Amino acid sequence: MPRLSPRSSLAALVVAAVFLLTACGGSPASPSPAAPVASGVTVVGRVVGATGSAASAEVGAASVPEGLVVSLRENPAVSVPVAADGSFTLRGLPGGSFTLVFLLAGSEVGSLPFTGLAPNQELSLTVALSTAGVVLLEERRNGIGHGDVELEGLVEAVLVVDLAADSRFTIAGHTVVARPGVTAIREGNRARTAAEVAVGRRVHVKGVWLTAEAGGQPVLAHEIKLQDEEEDGDGEGDPDCAISGGRVGERIELQGSVVSGSPTAFVLRVEGNRARSPVPVDAASASFECSPAGGPNAPTPAQCQASVVAGARVHVKGSLTACSATTAAVRASSVRVQK
Repeated sequence: MPRLSPRSSLAALVVAAVFLLTACGGSPASPSPAAPVASGVTVVGRVVGATGSAASAEVGAASVPEGLVVSLRENPAVSVPVAADGSFTLRGLPGGSFTLVFLLAGSEVGSLPFTGLAPNQELSLTVALSTAGVVLLEERRNGIGHGDVELEGLVEAVLVVDLAADSRFTIAGHTVVARPGVTAIREGNRARTAAEVAVGRRVHVKGVWLTAEAGGQPVLAHEIKLQDEEEDGDGEGDPDCAISGGRVGERIELQGSVVSGSPTAFVLRVEGNRARSPVPVDAASASFECSPAGGPNAPTPAQCQASVVAGARVHVKGSLTACSATTAAVRASSVRVQK
Protein backbone atom coordinates (compact mmCIF):
# COMPACT_ATOMS: atom_id res chain seq x y z
CA MET A 1 0.00 0.00 0.00
CA PRO A 2 1.52 3.37 -1.03
CA ARG A 3 2.37 5.73 1.76
CA LEU A 4 1.04 9.34 1.62
CA SER A 5 3.38 12.22 2.16
CA PRO A 6 2.48 14.78 4.85
CA ARG A 7 1.54 17.27 2.10
CA SER A 8 -0.68 14.70 0.36
CA SER A 9 -2.33 13.84 3.69
CA LEU A 10 -3.14 17.51 4.35
CA ALA A 11 -4.64 17.91 0.87
CA ALA A 12 -6.79 14.83 1.41
CA LEU A 13 -8.07 16.17 4.70
CA VAL A 14 -9.03 19.49 3.07
CA VAL A 15 -10.90 17.69 0.29
CA ALA A 16 -12.72 15.53 2.84
CA ALA A 17 -13.71 18.57 4.89
CA VAL A 18 -15.12 20.31 1.82
CA PHE A 19 -17.05 17.13 0.91
CA LEU A 20 -18.56 16.84 4.39
CA LEU A 21 -19.51 20.55 4.48
CA THR A 22 -21.23 20.29 1.12
CA ALA A 23 -23.05 17.13 2.11
CA CYS A 24 -24.47 18.93 5.15
CA GLY A 25 -25.85 21.74 3.01
CA GLY A 26 -23.01 24.18 3.62
CA SER A 27 -20.59 25.75 1.21
CA PRO A 28 -16.98 26.83 1.34
CA ALA A 29 -16.39 30.17 2.97
CA SER A 30 -16.59 33.11 0.59
CA PRO A 31 -16.07 36.84 1.08
CA SER A 32 -19.09 38.57 2.61
CA PRO A 33 -21.02 40.67 0.10
CA ALA A 34 -20.64 44.41 0.42
CA ALA A 35 -23.27 46.01 2.59
CA PRO A 36 -26.03 47.64 0.53
CA VAL A 37 -25.74 51.36 0.08
CA ALA A 38 -28.20 53.18 2.29
CA SER A 39 -31.00 54.88 0.39
CA GLY A 40 -33.49 57.52 1.42
CA VAL A 41 -34.23 61.19 1.12
CA THR A 42 -31.27 63.57 0.94
CA VAL A 43 -31.63 67.10 2.25
CA VAL A 44 -29.18 69.69 0.96
CA GLY A 45 -29.78 72.95 2.79
CA ARG A 46 -28.50 76.45 3.22
CA VAL A 47 -29.22 78.66 6.22
CA VAL A 48 -29.02 82.41 5.77
CA GLY A 49 -29.14 85.08 8.45
CA ALA A 50 -32.11 87.38 8.73
CA THR A 51 -33.49 90.11 10.91
CA GLY A 52 -37.00 91.39 11.56
CA SER A 53 -40.19 89.40 11.29
CA ALA A 54 -40.57 86.21 9.29
CA ALA A 55 -42.70 88.04 6.74
CA SER A 56 -40.07 90.66 5.99
CA ALA A 57 -36.78 88.86 6.61
CA GLU A 58 -33.90 90.34 4.66
CA VAL A 59 -31.61 87.56 3.51
CA GLY A 60 -28.01 88.00 4.54
CA ALA A 61 -28.69 90.78 7.06
CA ALA A 62 -27.05 88.76 9.84
CA SER A 63 -24.55 85.90 10.04
CA VAL A 64 -25.52 82.33 10.82
CA PRO A 65 -24.96 81.71 14.55
CA GLU A 66 -22.15 79.35 15.54
CA GLY A 67 -23.28 76.01 16.94
CA LEU A 68 -26.51 75.70 14.95
CA VAL A 69 -27.55 72.05 14.48
CA VAL A 70 -30.19 70.46 12.23
CA SER A 71 -31.84 67.32 13.57
CA LEU A 72 -34.65 64.94 12.67
CA ARG A 73 -37.51 65.13 15.16
CA GLU A 74 -38.49 61.52 14.53
CA ASN A 75 -34.92 60.37 15.27
CA PRO A 76 -32.83 62.95 17.18
CA ALA A 77 -29.72 60.82 16.67
CA VAL A 78 -29.78 61.95 13.03
CA SER A 79 -28.29 65.42 13.20
CA VAL A 80 -25.58 67.52 11.58
CA PRO A 81 -23.94 70.84 12.46
CA VAL A 82 -24.49 73.77 10.11
CA ALA A 83 -21.22 74.86 8.52
CA ALA A 84 -19.88 78.39 8.80
CA ASP A 85 -21.20 79.17 5.30
CA GLY A 86 -24.70 78.02 6.33
CA SER A 87 -24.66 74.71 4.43
CA PHE A 88 -25.78 71.34 5.78
CA THR A 89 -26.58 67.89 4.33
CA LEU A 90 -28.63 65.03 5.77
CA ARG A 91 -28.74 61.65 4.02
CA GLY A 92 -30.82 58.51 4.33
CA LEU A 93 -33.90 60.21 5.75
CA PRO A 94 -37.22 58.34 5.58
CA GLY A 95 -39.60 58.81 2.68
CA GLY A 96 -43.13 60.00 3.30
CA SER A 97 -42.87 62.74 5.90
CA PHE A 98 -40.52 64.09 8.55
CA THR A 99 -39.73 67.27 10.46
CA LEU A 100 -36.40 69.09 10.56
CA VAL A 101 -35.60 70.72 13.88
CA PHE A 102 -33.09 73.58 14.24
CA LEU A 103 -31.25 73.66 17.57
CA LEU A 104 -28.97 76.28 19.08
CA ALA A 105 -27.15 75.42 22.30
CA GLY A 106 -29.55 72.50 22.71
CA SER A 107 -32.70 74.63 22.47
CA GLU A 108 -35.13 74.46 19.56
CA VAL A 109 -35.28 77.69 17.56
CA GLY A 110 -37.69 76.42 14.90
CA SER A 111 -38.84 73.45 12.85
CA LEU A 112 -39.99 72.68 9.31
CA PRO A 113 -42.33 69.76 8.44
CA PHE A 114 -42.22 68.06 5.02
CA THR A 115 -44.66 65.60 3.46
CA GLY A 116 -45.05 63.62 0.22
CA LEU A 117 -41.36 62.71 -0.06
CA ALA A 118 -40.29 59.73 -2.17
CA PRO A 119 -37.29 57.45 -1.42
CA ASN A 120 -34.05 58.55 -3.12
CA GLN A 121 -35.45 62.05 -3.61
CA GLU A 122 -33.31 65.12 -3.02
CA LEU A 123 -34.76 68.07 -1.15
CA SER A 124 -32.95 71.38 -1.71
CA LEU A 125 -33.76 74.07 0.87
CA THR A 126 -32.97 77.69 1.61
CA VAL A 127 -33.87 78.63 5.18
CA ALA A 128 -33.72 81.96 6.99
CA LEU A 129 -33.36 82.62 10.70
CA SER A 130 -35.37 85.54 12.02
CA THR A 131 -36.62 86.80 15.35
CA ALA A 132 -39.79 84.81 14.61
CA GLY A 133 -37.87 81.53 14.20
CA VAL A 134 -37.12 79.51 11.09
CA VAL A 135 -38.58 80.54 7.72
CA LEU A 136 -38.54 78.38 4.58
CA LEU A 137 -37.50 80.67 1.72
CA GLU A 138 -37.24 78.12 -1.07
CA GLU A 139 -37.81 74.40 -1.56
CA ARG A 140 -36.94 72.27 -4.57
CA ARG A 141 -37.56 68.56 -5.03
CA ASN A 142 -35.54 66.50 -7.47
CA GLY A 143 -35.76 62.89 -8.58
CA ILE A 144 -38.35 60.13 -9.07
CA GLY A 145 -40.87 62.21 -10.95
CA HIS A 146 -41.03 64.93 -8.29
CA GLY A 147 -39.16 67.60 -10.21
CA ASP A 148 -42.28 69.22 -11.68
CA VAL A 149 -42.36 73.01 -11.40
CA GLU A 150 -44.56 75.83 -12.65
CA LEU A 151 -43.58 79.46 -12.87
CA GLU A 152 -45.51 82.55 -13.83
CA GLY A 153 -44.11 86.02 -14.24
CA LEU A 154 -42.34 88.45 -16.49
CA VAL A 155 -39.43 87.62 -18.77
CA GLU A 156 -36.72 89.58 -16.99
CA ALA A 157 -33.83 88.84 -19.36
CA VAL A 158 -33.08 87.01 -22.60
CA LEU A 159 -29.77 85.23 -22.01
CA VAL A 160 -29.40 83.13 -25.18
CA VAL A 161 -31.63 82.57 -28.22
CA ASP A 162 -30.70 79.63 -30.45
CA LEU A 163 -33.50 78.05 -32.48
CA ALA A 164 -31.37 74.94 -33.13
CA ALA A 165 -30.18 74.44 -29.51
CA ASP A 166 -30.92 75.61 -25.99
CA SER A 167 -32.31 79.10 -25.45
CA ARG A 168 -32.16 80.62 -21.95
CA PHE A 169 -34.27 83.23 -20.21
CA THR A 170 -34.64 84.68 -16.73
CA ILE A 171 -38.29 84.33 -15.71
CA ALA A 172 -39.63 85.12 -12.23
CA GLY A 173 -36.12 84.97 -10.84
CA HIS A 174 -35.24 81.59 -12.39
CA THR A 175 -33.18 80.54 -15.39
CA VAL A 176 -35.52 78.81 -17.85
CA VAL A 177 -34.18 76.62 -20.67
CA ALA A 178 -36.17 76.22 -23.91
CA ARG A 179 -34.97 73.14 -25.82
CA PRO A 180 -35.99 72.13 -29.37
CA GLY A 181 -38.04 68.94 -29.36
CA VAL A 182 -38.78 69.33 -25.65
CA THR A 183 -40.23 72.81 -25.18
CA ALA A 184 -43.54 73.85 -26.74
CA ILE A 185 -43.91 77.62 -26.98
CA ARG A 186 -47.37 78.92 -27.74
CA GLU A 187 -49.65 81.92 -27.55
CA GLY A 188 -53.24 80.76 -27.35
CA ASN A 189 -53.51 78.05 -30.01
CA ARG A 190 -50.66 79.46 -32.09
CA ALA A 191 -47.15 78.01 -32.04
CA ARG A 192 -44.36 80.47 -31.30
CA THR A 193 -40.54 80.32 -31.23
CA ALA A 194 -37.91 81.20 -28.65
CA ALA A 195 -37.24 84.40 -30.57
CA GLU A 196 -40.70 85.66 -29.52
CA VAL A 197 -40.05 85.23 -25.78
CA ALA A 198 -39.23 88.89 -25.22
CA VAL A 199 -38.25 90.91 -22.16
CA GLY A 200 -41.31 92.25 -20.34
CA ARG A 201 -43.63 89.56 -21.71
CA ARG A 202 -45.71 87.71 -19.12
CA VAL A 203 -45.41 83.93 -19.47
CA HIS A 204 -46.48 80.72 -17.75
CA VAL A 205 -43.87 77.95 -17.62
CA LYS A 206 -44.30 74.24 -16.94
CA GLY A 207 -41.19 72.11 -16.66
CA VAL A 208 -38.74 70.22 -14.46
CA TRP A 209 -35.68 71.16 -12.44
CA LEU A 210 -32.32 70.48 -14.04
CA THR A 211 -29.07 69.75 -12.19
CA ALA A 212 -27.90 72.72 -10.16
CA GLU A 213 -25.27 74.94 -11.75
CA ALA A 214 -22.84 77.48 -10.32
CA GLY A 215 -25.40 80.26 -10.71
CA GLY A 216 -28.41 78.30 -9.39
CA GLN A 217 -30.77 75.58 -10.57
CA PRO A 218 -32.33 76.06 -14.01
CA VAL A 219 -35.73 74.86 -15.19
CA LEU A 220 -36.12 72.87 -18.41
CA ALA A 221 -39.43 74.08 -19.84
CA HIS A 222 -41.88 71.60 -21.31
CA GLU A 223 -44.23 74.46 -22.12
CA ILE A 224 -43.88 78.23 -22.27
CA LYS A 225 -47.23 79.95 -22.68
CA LEU A 226 -47.14 83.58 -23.78
CA GLN A 227 -50.04 85.21 -21.98
CA ASP A 228 -52.18 87.83 -23.69
CA GLU A 229 -54.11 90.78 -22.32
CA GLU A 230 -57.37 88.85 -22.19
CA GLU A 231 -55.81 86.39 -19.74
CA ASP A 232 -53.89 88.77 -17.50
CA GLY A 233 -54.93 92.36 -18.02
CA ASP A 234 -52.39 94.72 -19.57
CA GLY A 235 -49.44 92.56 -18.48
CA GLU A 236 -47.70 95.50 -16.83
CA GLY A 237 -48.91 95.11 -13.26
CA ASP A 238 -48.97 97.74 -10.55
CA PRO A 239 -45.42 98.95 -9.75
CA ASP A 240 -46.50 99.56 -6.14
CA CYS A 241 -47.74 95.97 -5.70
CA ALA A 242 -45.72 93.58 -3.54
CA ILE A 243 -46.21 90.88 -6.22
CA SER A 244 -44.35 91.49 -9.47
CA GLY A 245 -46.85 91.88 -12.32
CA GLY A 246 -49.80 91.90 -9.93
CA ARG A 247 -52.79 94.21 -10.15
CA VAL A 248 -55.78 94.21 -7.82
CA GLY A 249 -58.84 92.58 -9.38
CA GLU A 250 -56.91 90.68 -12.04
CA ARG A 251 -56.14 87.00 -12.47
CA ILE A 252 -52.94 85.68 -10.89
CA GLU A 253 -51.09 82.38 -10.48
CA LEU A 254 -48.56 81.72 -7.75
CA GLN A 255 -46.45 78.75 -6.76
CA GLY A 256 -44.70 78.18 -3.46
CA SER A 257 -44.76 76.51 -0.06
CA VAL A 258 -47.39 76.80 2.66
CA VAL A 259 -45.96 78.57 5.71
CA SER A 260 -48.93 78.28 8.07
CA GLY A 261 -52.72 78.24 8.30
CA SER A 262 -55.44 75.80 7.27
CA PRO A 263 -56.40 74.33 3.87
CA THR A 264 -59.02 77.06 3.38
CA ALA A 265 -56.91 80.01 4.60
CA PHE A 266 -53.14 79.75 4.46
CA VAL A 267 -50.01 81.85 4.04
CA LEU A 268 -47.96 81.13 0.92
CA ARG A 269 -44.20 81.64 0.58
CA VAL A 270 -43.91 82.36 -3.17
CA GLU A 271 -40.99 80.74 -4.98
CA GLY A 272 -38.31 82.93 -6.48
CA ASN A 273 -38.26 86.68 -5.94
CA ARG A 274 -41.68 87.52 -7.37
CA ALA A 275 -43.30 88.42 -4.03
CA ARG A 276 -41.77 90.74 -1.42
CA SER A 277 -43.45 88.93 1.47
CA PRO A 278 -45.56 85.82 2.17
CA VAL A 279 -49.06 86.04 0.67
CA PRO A 280 -52.31 85.22 2.54
CA VAL A 281 -54.55 83.00 0.40
CA ASP A 282 -58.32 82.69 0.88
CA ALA A 283 -59.15 79.22 -0.46
CA ALA A 284 -62.58 78.81 1.12
CA SER A 285 -64.30 78.54 -2.27
CA ALA A 286 -61.41 76.97 -4.22
CA SER A 287 -61.31 73.57 -5.87
CA PHE A 288 -58.48 71.24 -4.85
CA GLU A 289 -56.52 68.69 -6.86
CA CYS A 290 -53.19 66.89 -6.64
CA SER A 291 -50.44 66.75 -9.24
CA PRO A 292 -50.07 64.18 -10.68
CA ALA A 293 -53.79 63.43 -10.43
CA GLY A 294 -54.01 60.24 -12.52
CA GLY A 295 -53.70 56.56 -11.71
CA PRO A 296 -55.86 54.03 -9.84
CA ASN A 297 -54.71 55.35 -6.45
CA ALA A 298 -55.14 59.03 -7.26
CA PRO A 299 -56.16 61.04 -4.18
CA THR A 300 -59.63 62.54 -3.95
CA PRO A 301 -60.15 66.32 -3.88
CA ALA A 302 -60.88 66.05 -0.14
CA GLN A 303 -57.58 64.24 0.42
CA CYS A 304 -55.74 66.85 -1.63
CA GLN A 305 -57.35 69.62 0.40
CA ALA A 306 -56.36 67.93 3.67
CA SER A 307 -52.72 67.79 2.51
CA VAL A 308 -52.47 71.60 2.34
CA VAL A 309 -50.39 71.91 5.51
CA ALA A 310 -47.19 73.71 6.47
CA GLY A 311 -44.43 72.69 4.08
CA ALA A 312 -46.73 71.58 1.23
CA ARG A 313 -45.88 72.84 -2.25
CA VAL A 314 -48.92 74.27 -4.03
CA HIS A 315 -49.87 76.08 -7.21
CA VAL A 316 -52.61 78.66 -6.71
CA LYS A 317 -54.88 80.19 -9.36
CA GLY A 318 -57.19 83.04 -8.45
CA SER A 319 -57.44 86.80 -8.29
CA LEU A 320 -55.52 89.48 -6.44
CA THR A 321 -57.87 91.07 -3.90
CA ALA A 322 -55.44 93.50 -2.25
CA CYS A 323 -51.91 94.72 -2.83
CA SER A 324 -49.63 97.39 -1.42
CA ALA A 325 -45.89 97.95 -1.50
CA THR A 326 -45.37 95.41 1.30
CA THR A 327 -48.39 93.08 1.39
CA ALA A 328 -50.85 91.31 -0.91
CA ALA A 329 -53.84 88.97 -0.65
CA VAL A 330 -55.24 86.38 -3.06
CA ARG A 331 -58.64 84.70 -3.36
CA ALA A 332 -58.00 81.26 -4.87
CA SER A 333 -60.25 79.61 -7.44
CA SER A 334 -58.13 76.45 -7.52
CA VAL A 335 -55.28 74.96 -5.52
CA ARG A 336 -53.11 72.19 -6.94
CA VAL A 337 -50.97 70.29 -4.44
CA GLN A 338 -47.69 69.13 -5.95
CA LYS A 339 -46.81 65.65 -4.69
